[in-house]
Order: sequence, then C-alpha cells, then structure tokens
Amino acid sequence: MSAFDDLFGRHVLTAMARQMALADVIGERDWAVDMTAGGATFGPDLKFPIQLLGSESHLDGTWLWAWANHASNLPPALTHLCGWMRGYGQNAGIAELTDASFPLDRADGHRLALLASGLTGRPYYRGPYDGGALFFHLEGVPPHEITPERAITVISQTISAFAFDHRTGVAAFFEHQRWPYEAGIAHHPSGATIHVAFDDQGRIAQLNGSIPPRG
Repeated sequence: MSAFDDLFGRHVLTAMARQMALADVIGERDWAVDMTAGGATFGPDLKFPIQLLGSESHLDGTWLWAWANHASNLPPALTHLCGWMRGYGQNAGIAELTDASFPLDRADGHRLALLASGLTGRPYYRGPYDGGALFFHLEGVPPHEITPERAITVISQTISAFAFDHRTGVAAFFEHQRWPYEAGIAHHPSGATIHVAFDDQGRIAQLNGSIPPRG
C-alpha cells in the first residue's frame, strides 16, 4: 500500500461525513465562483470563502494542482491550502501531493480533495465545467454533528465508493469522532453502539447499530 493510499484510508470516512453534511446545507443549488472576491455562491442565499485545490482535465485525463496552474494567474490568496498540502506531502514523502500534475487513474480530484478535507477539516466542492472540473474547499461552513445513524450511512456508502483498508479506516473514523472503539464496537455518548465485523480479508462483513429511543 502506498503512503497516499494509507493516509487516504485513515481520513476518507471523516471526510465523507463532512461531504454529506455539506450536501445537507447546499442541496441542489447552482454554484458560481468569483476569483476576485475569493468566494463561491450557491443559489441566491449561500456564500462561502474558498481555497482552491486543483482541477481535473477530462480532455487528457490529468489532475493539476492549483499551486502549479501558472497559466490561469490564480490569486495567491486562494492557493494557501493547496500550498500547505504540498508542504505536507514533502514532509511525509507523498508524491501525489507534490507532483504538479499526473493522470487521474493515479489519484483523481475526489480522492485528493477528500484527503485534504480529512487533514484540514474543510469540506470541498467539485464544480464541473466544459472539459473538466474545479475542486475547491469552503471556509466557514457550519459545524455538523455525526449521529450514529449518519455514521452507519457514511461507512456503508464509502466502502462502496472507494477502495481502502476497512479496519484501519473504521478505527480512525471513530478515533476522529472520539467515540470509544474496541473489539468491533463503537460507543456513542448517547448510549448507542455501532457493531462492525470484518471477514478474513479485512473487509466489512456486517455493520449495524443499537440506537436507544430518543425521549
């Protein structure tokens, strides 16, 4: 397993929970980015400051980090986060975070943005355009609570969408939430428990919860 894959697996569940919470906030609103103002709008009522991450080209199937996109003359104030990711990659020896551009089958925008979300605590948005997509992180999104029900949904959907080490990912997820987790059982402060069983290959074989009624 590469250093990138290992780090991704440790953060993907927490990052996916953050994405689901963002979807609850913005719904199906249209999006727009104003580089000069440094913000993104969603419909007529939502606006958030942004940090650019990078872009996918569907013409040649490559990723380009925003810090390396010299041709677009991006405002330096909007590339602090991707610059931080580059520094993190240099310190941790993760080439996907330091190489300016590479094929999407090595790491696409969603995987890179999820890792960045896990490391920085910010949700991201994928803004499609003709020939590609822009990925950027949003600042100031209201904090969200991960309920036991949402945790089960996050785990179920993420293991279907991405390949990662399930044992490591689940343990890291509950550690991030600060829920005690031992012997395949996570304990939520409400008294709810989540039970996770793995097969001989380390894949999740069973996932269920015991959630007390709310008074």
